[in-house]
Formats: sequence, C-alpha cells, structure tokens
Amino acid sequence: MFTESEYFDEQFKDIQLSKEEVVSVNFYDCTFTNCEFSETVFDECKFTGCTFIRCDLNLMKVRDSKFSQVHFMQSKLVGVNWTEADWPRITVPSLLKFEECTLNHSTFIGVALPQATIANCSVKDVDFREADLSKANLKGSDFTESMFGETNLTGADLSRASNYRIDPSQNRIRRAKFMLPEALNLLYGMDIVIDED
Repeated sequence: MFTESEYFDEQFKDIQLSKEEVVSVNFYDCTFTNCEFSETVFDECKFTGCTFIRCDLNLMKVRDSKFSQVHFMQSKLVGVNWTEADWPRITVPSLLKFEECTLNHSTFIGVALPQATIANCSVKDVDFREADLSKANLKGSDFTESMFGETNLTGADLSRASNYRIDPSQNRIRRAKFMLPEALNLLYGMDIVIDED
C-alpha cells in the first residue's frame, strides 16, 4: 500500500491494511479517515502532525516508531503497547492527543507525555505507572481499573473524569484539577472511614 518512503499532506481514506507491516515510512501532516489498521505493525515509522479520524488501530504495534503532534479522534486503539515506540530523550509537550477514543488495555509505562490530551475517552485497564502526564488534559475520560503509580499528574486536568484510583501518596498530583464526587476516589488508598451522616 505505502510504496513511498515519505508522504506529505496526504489524505488517506478507507484504507484496509490490517495485519500488515509498514516499515520505515514517514508521514508528515497526513490525515487518515475510516482506515483499518488493526494488528498492523508500524516498524520504525514516523508520524508528525498527523490526524487519525474514526480509524481502527486495535492491537497495532508501534515498534521504534516516532509520534509528534499526532491527533486521534473517535478512533479505537485497544491493546496498544506505547512503550515500544521511539520516544524523545528530552521532554516534548503535546506529542499525542486522543479525543473520544477507546484506549482500553493499553500501556504507557514510563512514557513522557506532558500536556497530552486524553479527553472523553474510554481508558479502561490502562497502565500509566511511571508515566509523565503533567499538565495533561484528561477531562471526561473513564479510567476504570487503570493503574497509576509513581505517575506525574502535576497540573493535570481530570475534570469530569471518572472511576480513577489515584493514591496521592504514590503519585504526584500537585495542582491537578479534580471534581466532586469523583475526587473522593483520592481517599481510596488512605485506610480511612468516611461517615456520610
């Protein structure tokens, strides 16, 4: 399908490429709409300024691939191991933006994503241990059974987010924004009794 090594400002629509392998292809400012990339292996690829709209990326592999300013909208990204990607050695803000996506059963262990957006998404059973989500926009997302430990959530916005279990003694949450009643989940690991009378 991708015969060139680089693509600039391309519009890809309705591509069916599941269970295929894409090696060493660079995409700059490209838009993918209604594409099927489930179980596709992206090996040493680069995505810069790209947008994915209503795409199926379930179980995709991102081996040694680079992502910068990439926006996913209304897409499915279940079971993706984001730790396999090639992340910059220095902290770069806003590398990834997810809006109204399904990210269930994925892992971001140790990934630095300051100022990332994971808004209005289903983020169930996702591993964020040791990740940097400082100043991230996490508004309106469902974090059922997701794991946070040694996670940097400094200045993150969890307004209208739900079902998170974040232990303040095990995570950095200074200046993070929470809303009631979900903010009561912060008391989860404190071994206290809350009397509702």
